[in-house]
Order: sequence, then C-alpha cells, then structure tokens
Amino acid sequence: MIRRTLLTGLGGTALAAAAARAQAGLPRIAYLSGRSQATDAHLLEAFKEGLQTLGYVDGRNVTFDVRWADGRYQEVPEIARRVAATKPDLFVAVGGNPVGLAAKAATTTIPVLFAAGADPVSIGLVANLNRPEGNVTGITLLANELDAKRLDLLHDLLPGTRRVALMLNPENPGYSEQLPRAREAAGALGLELRLIDAATSAQIRDGFARIGEKGADALSVGADAFLINRRDLILQLAAERRLPGIFPAREFAVDGGLLSYGTRWSDMYRILGTYAGRMLKGARPIELPVQRPATYELVINMRTARTLGVQIPPLILARADELIE
Repeated sequence: MIRRTLLTGLGGTALAAAAARAQAGLPRIAYLSGRSQATDAHLLEAFKEGLQTLGYVDGRNVTFDVRWADGRYQEVPEIARRVAATKPDLFVAVGGNPVGLAAKAATTTIPVLFAAGADPVSIGLVANLNRPEGNVTGITLLANELDAKRLDLLHDLLPGTRRVALMLNPENPGYSEQLPRAREAAGALGLELRLIDAATSAQIRDGFARIGEKGADALSVGADAFLINRRDLILQLAAERRLPGIFPAREFAVDGGLLSYGTRWSDMYRILGTYAGRMLKGARPIELPVQRPATYELVINMRTARTLGVQIPPLILARADELIE
C-alpha cells in the first residue's frame, strides 16, 4: 500500500521517497505552496476534491508530495528546482506569484499548474490566457486588480474615512501595477493613502507603528501570499489599534477581520484540481485556458463590527454574501 508522504525538508530522504513512489507506477503530483499548512491546508483539500471528480484519490491511484515554504519566498526557486529534480508527473505551484514563476523556471518538460493572484501575462507566466503555450497553465485569482474595489467598499462603509493605511508587499511581482491602481482609486475617492511596504514580519510591525505615529482611519491589505500567510499577526495588530480593515481573502474575515472582498479561493482550487485530473489523463496545457474568477464575495464579520463600534450601512449589508455572527 502506498502512503502519502508529507515532504517538509529538502534532503535525500525526500528524494528517495519520491523515487520509490515513482517505481510503484502510480502518477505523482508534487504540490508546492509558498504559504503554510496552518493557513492553507483547506485549499489543498479543495484541490483534492476537484481532482477526485476525475477519479483520482490520494493514496489509491495517485500520490502526493507536499511541500510548504511557510512564506520563505527567497527559498522558493531552490525548492522548485529540487521538486523538478524528482521528476513528478505534475508540478502544482501555488500560494503566491513567485511560486508559479519558480516552477516555470525550474522545468520546461514537466506540466506545471499555477495559482496566481496577479495577471499571469503581465508577470510572465504565460503569453496568452486562452492558449497557454509550453508546459504551464492554471488559474488566476486577479486579486491584485481588486484593491481599487476594496478601497471603494471601505469608503462606502466608513464615509468619514479620509486616511487609509494601505499594506502591500513590494516584492510581489504585481506590485508595480498594484500601487498605481490603488493610488488612482484613492484619489478619485478623496482618500489619502498611508503606504506600508511590508515584505517581512518586522516590516509589518514597523508599519503598524508608523500608523500610530501618522494616523489612519482604516486599513486595506493588498492581495499577496506573504501577507495572507501572516494574517494572524496583521489581525492582532489591527485589533490592538482598533483599526477597521478590509482584506483580500475571506479567511481574514473568518479569523476576525472586519470585512473581506475577493475570490472564494477554495472554489478556484477545486477548478485547479479538475485541471490536474485532465492533465493526468493526457490533456496538454495549451488545451486548458487559464481560468479566471466568475464571481467575487463580500464577507462581513458582524462580531468585529460591534467590537469596533462600526455600523454597517444597509446597502453594504444587502450586498454581503456572508455575515459572520
């Protein structure tokens, strides 16, 4: 009986285990996430649910090698090279734009499935969304394009807001498009942005300290895998300062953030799982267009609203897809 092995290291034991499974004759999926098991285990399960609709069940007729980078994105290129060296049947690269880019750089022969927050064309993952050439395709959450919408929602929720702290990761490949888009939206709404560039936990803490010095009425966190991976820290610091915030993923709202607006990621990971099944059955990346979100969801944490003394306007309540009581 073949058992799934969780790969947490980069050494010879992991490589030997991968080779043993390959000899057993079952197709093998290498799953590399830039985030952590603590924050993203549910997305791996959603991926497996999608895969199962094509008849593939982990441990029965397909095996998994799972690695979590735990937000150490500087190590992702080397991890991706190690993964490619094990020659899996399929390489799934998720949990941040850098992971897909690292997988693409690591192999031109192994099929690669990515999950990107930014536009895959603009960051160089594919040249064409509808007919992705080469060995790479996947899903895009278009999360970086929603910063303007989140600022608009924040403005409607808190009409007296004038100063908004905007937290972005400058190391995100989509940053060069993300920031100008947010500034343009803020200007149209009459908002003054307090930019917080944060690529480390220390910079997140420093950014909140600067919020205290310069003042801000609210917080908007941009879509970025590292920031999502550090959502516990961000939510803790926002709560300490009683700062209402809007966030890029429902997980923030579930964990205590005021509200979130974005794609339901679990739905997109199920789609990615169906793509994995189709590729294991012989489909080529060029036959699988990069999938984009069809819907977005607004989630409001009513407990947090009451704690902060925020009265949710009826129009915002009517637009909400989920209210957390």
